[in-house]
Amino acid sequence: METNDNKKELILKCEDNCSCVSVDKWENEPIYYLTFYKSYPNKNLFGRIKDAFWHILGRDIVGTEVLLDEDDFEKIRNFGK
Repeated sequence: METNDNKKELILKCEDNCSCVSVDKWENEPIYYLTFYKSYPNKNLFGRIKDAFWHILGRDIVGTEVLLDEDDFEKIRNFGK
């Protein structure tokens, strides 16, 4: 966990090491930011260009962001306990 400019950040990597989720919280904001990332490190150049093309067209969004208030974040945090 890192703190920069009153920001807390937590990055969790998937077991396959090609995906991760970032949880960010600024001290002066009441919401949490969840950002999901996915990469494909084993693709060749053509595969990466094809993915970029689909991303530009908005069909295969690789990253997205979810904003949660504190109550919703607590529901996720306590899930499975």
